[in-house]
Amino acid sequence: MKTVVRILIVTCLSFQLGAQDLEYGEVDEVDFTLEAKDVEEQPDAVVILKKVEVDFNLSTKSGITKRRTIHERIKINSEAGLEYATKSITLYMSDGSIAEKFKDLEAATYNLVDGKVKRNKLKKSGVFEEDVSDQYRVKSFTMPNVKIGSVIEYTYVIESPYPVIDDIVLQYGVPILNIDVKMVWLEFYQYQMHFNPRATYLPKFEYSDGTKEVTDYSVRRSGINNNTHSFNTGSYELKTRIVEFKDTDIPALSYEPMAGNLANYRSEIIVELTASKEVGYGYKQYSSTWDAISSTILDSDNFGGQINERRFFRDDLGLVIKDLNTDKEKIEAILQFVKGKVKWDGYYGKYANNGVKDAYKKGSGNVADVNLLLIAMFKEAGLEAFPVLVSTKDNGIPFYPTKDGFNYVIASVKNGDKTYLIDATDKHTALHVLPLRVMNWKGRLIRENGQSEWVDLFPNENSTEISLINGEFNQDGEIDIKVKKRLTEYLALNARNKYAGANTSAMQTGLKSGASNMEISNIETENMDAEDVPLSISYDGVVTNASEEIGGKLYITPLLHEANEENPFKLEKRKYPLDMDYPLATKTIVNLKIPEGYMIESLPESVKLVYASGLGSYTYQLSDANGMISIVVDFKLDSYLIEPENYQTFREFFSSIVSKDAEKIVLRKI
Repeated sequence: MKTVVRILIVTCLSFQLGAQDLEYGEVDEVDFTLEAKDVEEQPDAVVILKKVEVDFNLSTKSGITKRRTIHERIKINSEAGLEYATKSITLYMSDGSIAEKFKDLEAATYNLVDGKVKRNKLKKSGVFEEDVSDQYRVKSFTMPNVKIGSVIEYTYVIESPYPVIDDIVLQYGVPILNIDVKMVWLEFYQYQMHFNPRATYLPKFEYSDGTKEVTDYSVRRSGINNNTHSFNTGSYELKTRIVEFKDTDIPALSYEPMAGNLANYRSEIIVELTASKEVGYGYKQYSSTWDAISSTILDSDNFGGQINERRFFRDDLGLVIKDLNTDKEKIEAILQFVKGKVKWDGYYGKYANNGVKDAYKKGSGNVADVNLLLIAMFKEAGLEAFPVLVSTKDNGIPFYPTKDGFNYVIASVKNGDKTYLIDATDKHTALHVLPLRVMNWKGRLIRENGQSEWVDLFPNENSTEISLINGEFNQDGEIDIKVKKRLTEYLALNARNKYAGANTSAMQTGLKSGASNMEISNIETENMDAEDVPLSISYDGVVTNASEEIGGKLYITPLLHEANEENPFKLEKRKYPLDMDYPLATKTIVNLKIPEGYMIESLPESVKLVYASGLGSYTYQLSDANGMISIVVDFKLDSYLIEPENYQTFREFFSSIVSKDAEKIVLRKI
């Protein structure tokens, strides 16, 4: 009964705390009792309030200034929730005089001490500033005296001379109890809102028209970077469009294993500036197409201009491709040369940072420095090569044509009727194997005339692993094994990234893959640094508990250490797709010698399991001859993405695999 009463009290309190009632600084005992609804367990934190207001100020001195006011109040529930006590804000600056400004910060931490609310204000020493590039500055602050159970609150303003409105995030990794969003758009600008089509939570907006009175205002002209307008000094009334959204109990963007970038499923408001009013000329349109965006990027000196700068490497290139006869030989040689000549500095970018010439001399550069150099060398060698713009996994998927939709560039090069997509920033990538970070959505290939087209970034072929295991019982009843593995494509890339340069101990740990019942020795590899051929790994081992003797009978796990012991897909349901990164196929062959003094009593039956009309399959075959038992298991998954509506079927498919792997060979004494 006490629990019921408490729930009713908290519910009533939550109902009373509407977003319109939550003013800054008015934190009391009620805030410490608030909890999220409809959750199995309380999250690491709860956002009591998220409030965002976007408006415009007009003045004689600075013209039109966009103001974005943020107010958030958050209750910390666990140690993991302490991450919300640090906030970072990125500010754009085209130069020192035209920059976004961080203003009017107020912040405090509240703790409940002996039944009373104690307040600790944020001091200036807790606020930090860092210029991360020529165009971006980061302001950050860390709340004082934060502990589990604290309530933190902050409000600040970002003033900007730019009319572009940044995305408004509507979902965090924790629930939001109250959300309040308001935007006031001036008649000078036209906007269009976009929403993530993959989000499970979608907002509903209210629209209205209004006016803003301006007095003593006289300025000249308009534009994205020079946002002033001309009319007479005195009183003036501007038309506005008001967009409002309020809601309660916004669900968390909860973590799910193997879901890829969760931001791809986050609910957010994307506001596109489509036009601005030019005095005397009507509206200037900014809405674009992917063709126009691609052509604009190509025209940049830091993109297309870099591809055309080739004189500085011509002599070196001549030596690299000397005596090479085929295009494929030239492609491979140039790729290896660029990998060795210019190291990736870890920074993304579709535009060259240092410039290809400077990167060539220094031996390092960002993604564009490296890959635009690669394209330039391909072209100089007479190959048909083009840049391909990419949005990486952590950059998400753009919902409308925008230059910000791309943050990376790779190379496309033709070899006869084949086209290779190549990235020279990763030591172990191959002609047809890209780093996983770029395998997101699609790429935009740009030709020399500015025309562009979409290209698929994902592989058509399965990455494969073939394992051959020969096993024989030793005197201790354990199974001595000799293993040979052959890996291709992304399975080979992953292994090379993991094991290249690793010591024996690290390789032993990795090859066990969680199999605590095995000891490994005599590891050998072949083609570890030859990325365009399969990788071979061999080793000896001892499997300690793949068999058990009960009542004179020997029970053996047929796949030994390769058996799937449990279903890794624990969730009963999923909100987001299961992202396997790439299609794959594995074949495991086990040849096991029957120990002396034993004979076969029973073998598991051969079986074939099928998922989704052939998108996945599992074939399990056993046979015996001449004192040997042979097990051949083929697993194939042609689809790398399992949608939520297909997840339950896939999970059951994998549960059947685990059950099959658990069946035993039974031997009895002769």
